[in-house]
Amino acid sequence: MAYIYEYIRTRGAKPLYFEEHYNRLEDLSRDIFMTSLPISREELYKSIVRRLEVAGYASTATNAVCVRISPFIQEATITIEEILYDDFSLRALRPESYIFGASGESITKKTSVRSSLLEFNRSTAQITDSGVAIWATEQGEVIAIDGASVVAVFEDEIRFSNYGCDLEFDIAFEEMSKVAESVTRGTIFVEELTKAKELIGIDYRGVLAVESFGSHLFMDITAEKIATKISEVEV
Repeated sequence: MAYIYEYIRTRGAKPLYFEEHYNRLEDLSRDIFMTSLPISREELYKSIVRRLEVAGYASTATNAVCVRISPFIQEATITIEEILYDDFSLRALRPESYIFGASGESITKKTSVRSSLLEFNRSTAQITDSGVAIWATEQGEVIAIDGASVVAVFEDEIRFSNYGCDLEFDIAFEEMSKVAESVTRGTIFVEELTKAKELIGIDYRGVLAVESFGSHLFMDITAEKIATKISEVEV
């Protein structure tokens, strides 16, 4: 069954930035299903809290819930994904990367199509040890890295992708715009990747600094700064 989804970071039994996430789900429901969400703010908030309380996490524990909503079904599917880091962090993983051709509006938004493609990529990576997939259109536009929103750092520019769809990505753009020059939103092309100093993915799991693309190696200086900025404002 088709669904839309949103990952929400949590602390204890509290969903963080709940209003922002709910609004994103509402906008996505109107865009994809042409109707409002079938569950109210209050109902969804209570459902998330109940799910976390049953799991019995400590009040300081940081995790995430995946909220999946199908049209006309008034109950959301809520699953918990445990996160290894206490705060929003630069992840220890430094993967290699490869290009995976992908296109269509459904994968640029948080839909069941995007989720299925990501699951396929991750299963393939486990079997082949091929690193993380960089989704790219036929036009060579970078959409995501391992499903996460993309930032490319060049010599004189920190470019946040136009395809970014994660709340943490938007927070990072806002915070970095306050402290760094030449922070932009725009298209990142595959042909530019070997010119980048850093290639970064941002989502609910934290900040992913890609180690390499082919023979081109990346650093992680800006990635660490971004993780720190998001951690400082996370409420």
